[in-house]
Amino acid sequence: MNDSVADVFCLMDKDGKLLPPAVQATVLAKYSRSPDSAREIVKNLSEEEADKFQDKYFIAYNHSSIAELASIPICFEKVSIVATKFLEKYPRAAYSEKSTRYQKFSSDSFITPPGGPDTMKKFAARFYETYDELYPETLKRCAELMGKNPEDPAVLSSSTVKARAFDNLRYLLPAGTGTNVAVVINGRDVRYMIREARGHHNQEFNWLAEKCFEAVSEICPVFVRNAKPDNFEPRMMSLGSLSPNFNRNSPSWYVEINRPHLLPKPELVTASFKAIVASKYSMSWSEFKAHMETRGERGVPDVFRSFRVGYEIMMDYGAWRDMQRHRRCDQSAEQLTTHYGYLVPDDLIGTPMEEKYRSTMESIDIFDDEKVIYDPELMQYMIPMGYLHRSNFEMDLAEVYYITELRTKSQGHISYRRVAWDMHMKAFNLYPELMQWCRAVRPDYIGEHR
Repeated sequence: MNDSVADVFCLMDKDGKLLPPAVQATVLAKYSRSPDSAREIVKNLSEEEADKFQDKYFIAYNHSSIAELASIPICFEKVSIVATKFLEKYPRAAYSEKSTRYQKFSSDSFITPPGGPDTMKKFAARFYETYDELYPETLKRCAELMGKNPEDPAVLSSSTVKARAFDNLRYLLPAGTGTNVAVVINGRDVRYMIREARGHHNQEFNWLAEKCFEAVSEICPVFVRNAKPDNFEPRMMSLGSLSPNFNRNSPSWYVEINRPHLLPKPELVTASFKAIVASKYSMSWSEFKAHMETRGERGVPDVFRSFRVGYEIMMDYGAWRDMQRHRRCDQSAEQLTTHYGYLVPDDLIGTPMEEKYRSTMESIDIFDDEKVIYDPELMQYMIPMGYLHRSNFEMDLAEVYYITELRTKSQGHISYRRVAWDMHMKAFNLYPELMQWCRAVRPDYIGEHR
């Protein structure tokens, strides 16, 4: 006989509809102090009372955690890729961004940020022109490499061939290309987002802060009330000395362990890991290994969160755009520049298209609007995503497993697959006993996109 009296339900109003964010947060905050069911609390709570509650506890008393009980869906449309990298940095939020893999872009999508002159869009147009010019031949090249008939219109219009072509051509898209991103964020973090964007040195971020403030104010103004500009975070200028392995005459991506001299000796980490396994799980090492062999598609046990590794990564900006979405780690990134050179898409190497691609990428150096050149914040909008970009990622070993297994799958972009594989190998070389169960896949070929 089952004596359980548990009740599980989704919180809604009496008409079966989702609650306004402030009401939802208030009901769930009151939950901890009341003997009543959430169903009873919501029956007796008006929106006005919810706002008063949030004003008192969230605004006046600074009990910020109660605002995390509200989920706010916000759509940012026609914003630059540069701006999305700021919007997507909040770890507790969820995001969905317009893909460069499944749709064609044009110069109309370029976003000239506030304060930027018209010369930016006019100059950036050359990258979209080359994108258009190379598209038909790139389609045929991709079809041929995929073992399909490059003269068959049905083949060229198939989603898999087009996706591979767009993966090559995205290297030409400027970082100022317009995109859309959906953000589902809690009431506490949307306040942080607006404050940071208002205090940022980027004028597009300032403008988005005001638009976000207006949008959120329509449904739950209490969460953004008095969201004053916050510019306390110093501006990122550099990640320090460049790796001696980087050759400016032949630029390429790389992955290195960041500050290896600060890491404890690998043998001490392994010994400590085994000791935690014995203490935490009361398992011998052989028992734990046998247990790990049954893992299948599941994540790794929590013990892997006890040890961290950091990476310095040089990768094309498009790859960083994908990798940056993994937010269960600490990230630092330099601003996009042309200092490190650019990469050539795999399928264009050795073809007549390569020369046109290179000449277009290198034309960035002839831009002569000094207002933009001497403002790195504006200049980055015109730099194509094929240019190399430098960042640091620090994470625990559980996240290394997650990122490297996910991002080396064959349907992913070959650029970040290589980066993820090297992340795996660097961690494996450090801690072979701890990384032996990682199912990262060596990126020996470009897979078919789904």
